[in-house]
Amino acid sequence: MTSPSNDNQGLKGERCPICKKPAVAGYEPFCSKRCADVDLHRWLTGGYAIPAQEDDSDGVTDEGGEPPQDS
Repeated sequence: MTSPSNDNQGLKGERCPICKKPAVAGYEPFCSKRCADVDLHRWLTGGYAIPAQEDDSDGVTDEGGEPPQDS
């Protein structure tokens, strides 16, 4: 019995987003468990975070200077 990482039959046109090798059905869209784990590590450590610009407001939304009311 072969493992999915040894399967040379990649998915049609699909490439692993980590190493660009052909994707394997058992680890889709990755080629192996290693690449899937690399991707998971990037998510968990904030490697895929979208940069955001901090809002300088202090929560005041009206001209009267009153803070927003909680519902």
